[in-house]
Amino acid sequence: MTAFRLRFAAAVAAAALGGAALTAVTAHPAAADAALICRATVPVYAIDGTGSLKWYGHRDGDGGTWSWASGGGRQVGRGWDAFTRVFSGGDGVIYAVDKSGYLKWYRHTGADTGADTWASGSGRVIGHGWGGFVDVVSAGSGVIYALDAKGDLHWYRHLSPATGGTGWATGSGAVIRSGWTAITKLMTGGDGVLFGVNTKGYVRWYRHTDPEGGDDAFGTGSGLVTGEGWGGYRNPSSAGAGVFYTVDAGGRLWWERHADPLAGAPAWHDRKQIGSGWGGFTTVFAGAASCAAGSYTGYATGAGGRTLYYAKGRLGAVLTPGARTAVLYGSQRKFSESTTDATVSTRAWVRLLPAPWTSVSASWASSWLSANLGSETDDLLEIATQYITGAPDRVKDGLRYAGDAHYGPVGEDGLIEGSDFNDYLGVDWTYGDRVDKPEAAQKGALDCSGFVRMVYGYRGGYPLEIGTPTGKALPRRAVQMHASAPGVTVVDGGAAKPASYAGLQPGDLLFWDASTDDGTDIDHVGIYLGVDSGGKHRFISSRKTVDGPTLGDVGGPSLLDGGTLYDRSWRAAKRI
Repeated sequence: MTAFRLRFAAAVAAAALGGAALTAVTAHPAAADAALICRATVPVYAIDGTGSLKWYGHRDGDGGTWSWASGGGRQVGRGWDAFTRVFSGGDGVIYAVDKSGYLKWYRHTGADTGADTWASGSGRVIGHGWGGFVDVVSAGSGVIYALDAKGDLHWYRHLSPATGGTGWATGSGAVIRSGWTAITKLMTGGDGVLFGVNTKGYVRWYRHTDPEGGDDAFGTGSGLVTGEGWGGYRNPSSAGAGVFYTVDAGGRLWWERHADPLAGAPAWHDRKQIGSGWGGFTTVFAGAASCAAGSYTGYATGAGGRTLYYAKGRLGAVLTPGARTAVLYGSQRKFSESTTDATVSTRAWVRLLPAPWTSVSASWASSWLSANLGSETDDLLEIATQYITGAPDRVKDGLRYAGDAHYGPVGEDGLIEGSDFNDYLGVDWTYGDRVDKPEAAQKGALDCSGFVRMVYGYRGGYPLEIGTPTGKALPRRAVQMHASAPGVTVVDGGAAKPASYAGLQPGDLLFWDASTDDGTDIDHVGIYLGVDSGGKHRFISSRKTVDGPTLGDVGGPSLLDGGTLYDRSWRAAKRI
């Protein structure tokens, strides 16, 4: 935080930047604990079909409003169609790779105003052999990452980004990561953070722990999917700290902001259109390192009106108005099952709030977050996996409350549904003046809705009901949960499969019309886990085909994609 403000508020010492200081600029006024600080004007460059380099100044990198400095579209360079790749090095530095693979250095001294002024030596060749890379980006301060066609990620550090000297740090060119063959576009986030967009349009987050020295170590959580739906974007580039500028197929310019660039949680702010008519440009790129994350602790508004809680600059929790289900971000863990090779790695911990989230003024909000942030006691996802194939028995005071569950007893036509949580337990359960007694034949069994009621209700403490739904508790059947359970519908495809997965977060209830013998009624419910190691959306539910709860692939993959039964028949998601 301090170093970033100094970079914006005063000239940087010559020794730190290869022998010369860069021009000082002014940041947006911001409190010391701001979640994000950007330059007052974020430079955005565009190259048109004639090779003209044009400058635009976005005046709200922090918030993404459609606000541009005067003089936008001014030509500041010519002949830039001679380059195959052009990218920002931050603080006015621009690197360009020509058709012969030479890397050239430029520094636009008019980056803040759009003046057509350039540092002495601009156009100098500082490297060769740069023509074969799939993508090349800079994180600022001379650090450059280059992805080759074999999927190897190379690290470089230009020693004189301010002056364009030809020196490079020892070890430059080293491979620091392999296996990135599916990644087609790189973006940087500062402090070693990298975002990679793959062929499916997923955005994966990585943190290189040694951007200055080029060691090949990466931080915990590297490789987790943090966003999706980017397949339709052209020219995505980063201004730093999770702020991106990108053009869609219709030529619209969008501002995107990742909510947790420091740790990679899959949460975003609402994207905003900030321009139109950008489709004619061959290249668009923002000034790297124009924004940096702060050490903010407090609340902010995220995509879809969700409340984001930050703790010292890192996203701590996502809270949805109208829902009790909260996602907290902490240590990474991995969920697996013997019936599949796929795993789900996640930093999400799903817990129930004392009441539906309304606002930050809730009397219990502060104390609840303090008590639960960082807690590694069993959460709803962990509880759900305590009933899958091979799960060990858990017993307290003589009661087996968890362990590998069956779906139901065997009847003439196969397994019989109807096993609720209290059937599994073998205990009476009282609903007002009504007592529901367990069925002896169903002990140790959970059907799909009984499984959800076990996880959220008996184990999690969510209120339960049977009979006619009241809308105040979790009812008995999947069709009732879909229609009447409290909470917020976050994905709704009607009578068809939803068009997007973007609204999902771990812990959401998923609903399907999987049976062909009940018309179009909802007939199955499960719990969303997240994106798995194969890049698919995986869930956990109790099913007849595998005789109980599973996140595996026996009897049909537990996936919302890939053309499977549960892909085709998925209809909605609710956050209770």
